[in-house]
Amino acid sequence: MSSPRATLLLAIEDALKRITQANGYITNAGHTITREPAPVAGEAESEFVTVVWSRQDRATDVALARTHRATTVQVIAKVAARMNNAQSRLDDITTDIETAMADQQFRFPVGYQFPQYQSAEPLMPQQSTTGWIGVSIAYASHIPIRRPAA
Repeated sequence: MSSPRATLLLAIEDALKRITQANGYITNAGHTITREPAPVAGEAESEFVTVVWSRQDRATDVALARTHRATTVQVIAKVAARMNNAQSRLDDITTDIETAMADQQFRFPVGYQFPQYQSAEPLMPQQSTTGWIGVSIAYASHIPIRRPAA
């Protein structure tokens, strides 16, 4: 049985797998999705998205405090870019992720709150590695606390 965190990440991953030009998106980042916590953003050859949980806290809704955890998830993506189109490519991948996550409540099991957008920040390559631009988008959800079997 998967942990509640793994279930949440899989549901988000399923939504993001749709990011392909064949599905009407701007990029093909959905072809390569991982749940590895530390992707090497500057070294991968292709566009990619990774989904990792980054934080858990006490539920922010008092009614859920004993049954759920507030869980923050980072959606990190990288796309190829040149100096003259980096800002545009950053907007492309950010738009694709936000679009792919919109209206996907049906992917999340009963008891899981649909992830709510929190923030986004650009990821810039180091000067020694160029040719890409990235974004990290934070989403938050309340997920059930896993209880040991009795």
